Amino acid sequence: MGEWVDAESLQAVLLGAIVALGVLAALVMRVVRRLLLRLVLVVLIGALAASLWLQRADLQDCVETCSCKLYGQEVAVPADTNPNCA
Repeated sequence: MGEWVDAESLQAVLLGAIVALGVLAALVMRVVRRLLLRLVLVVLIGALAASLWLQRADLQDCVETCSCKLYGQEVAVPADTNPNCA
């Protein structure tokens, strides 16, 4: 991942993505008329949001161990967050 990507910045990015998925789910509920398609889309969006929330929680815990990963990709831990990770 890029130089700007670290555990702290990714937490904010993931929280923003979760909020955006909530807005998308509300739009799907309002726009999509077919009940089955609406249900499938909302379940998929909910599963993605839950996955992002779990990854965000993992990022909070991994700062202690200095081994952060987001969906299998290494994430840098800033030195000011945990000096032992430098």
